[in-house]
Amino acid sequence: MTNKIEAPLVRLEWDAANELVDNASNIVTVTHVSPDGDAIGSLMGLTIALREHGKTVMPVVDGGCPDFLRFVPYSEDIRGMIDGLKPDLVISTDASDQPRIGKTGNQLLASNGVPLIQLDHHQTNLLFGDANLVDARTVAAAEGVLDWILERGWEVSQNAAQALLTGFVTDTLCFRTSNVTASTFGKAQILMEAGADLTLIVQNTMARKPTSRHRLYGHVLSRMKLEDGVIWLNLTVEDFKFAGMPLGEYTGLSGYLIEADEAYISATFKEIEETVIECSFRAVPGFDVSRVALSLGGGGHVLASGCTITGKTLEEVEELVVPMLKKQVQLGKPIYR
Repeated sequence: MTNKIEAPLVRLEWDAANELVDNASNIVTVTHVSPDGDAIGSLMGLTIALREHGKTVMPVVDGGCPDFLRFVPYSEDIRGMIDGLKPDLVISTDASDQPRIGKTGNQLLASNGVPLIQLDHHQTNLLFGDANLVDARTVAAAEGVLDWILERGWEVSQNAAQALLTGFVTDTLCFRTSNVTASTFGKAQILMEAGADLTLIVQNTMARKPTSRHRLYGHVLSRMKLEDGVIWLNLTVEDFKFAGMPLGEYTGLSGYLIEADEAYISATFKEIEETVIECSFRAVPGFDVSRVALSLGGGGHVLASGCTITGKTLEEVEELVVPMLKKQVQLGKPIYR
């Protein structure tokens, strides 16, 4: 048995999405919980473009914008709660299933019965929108937003470009992931020609990190385990308190662990509450962690996926998930050595 990689998921319902936007006057854009650079970049790139073409748009995400992404244009407009918003259209970006848009997104959909356009790039997307703009060939949801802007024949403004290039840079680890193509660089060139500042983005997202992150790494890395090609680490609430890092802040530890040359798959298991565990998986080319994430109620990409498991402790999640990851190692074979 081999680890067969599925063809990229592509569902681009342009006509349906455009009709919903054209008929809407009050739009709310949402993205996934614990937002990263692509979540905020795609959210604000789309928000800015729609506003520039006459739409009233309010961006929302659970908890608001993380501090390290506040350089993104108009990110100060992002609300952390719906605060009585009553849109006639909701658009989500970078979320592979409806639970990922959090309390705010789901409250908007439930309380108003409004249509949903969902734009995403994850292979495990569940096609949960009234109109779906899903392209797993793209490196970031921000690339999907750019494709939509270009499909509509709109110019890309400097502010929209700045937000969208943030998504490109962060989701590709500065153009280092295996899904980057010549087309990716061509689209990045479009954004830079529109005025996006690549150096500003890199300095705010890739080159500089909170000191608390270094403190966290130094505190926990001695506990990492490596067996049968899988490297993993448990993170407790107390670890974050020790480091002085907010619990919801992105740590990047699974991406750091996968750099170990004896590892093919990495995992971090982060305790949010005693029986709420956030799992993050990474793999080197030739292996697939999306299947494990999807089977546990999550999703993502072949090489980068995650899920949240409730009702189990850290130790119970470790006992459940690590054997599943070891099986995926057995099914795969490294493409690069």
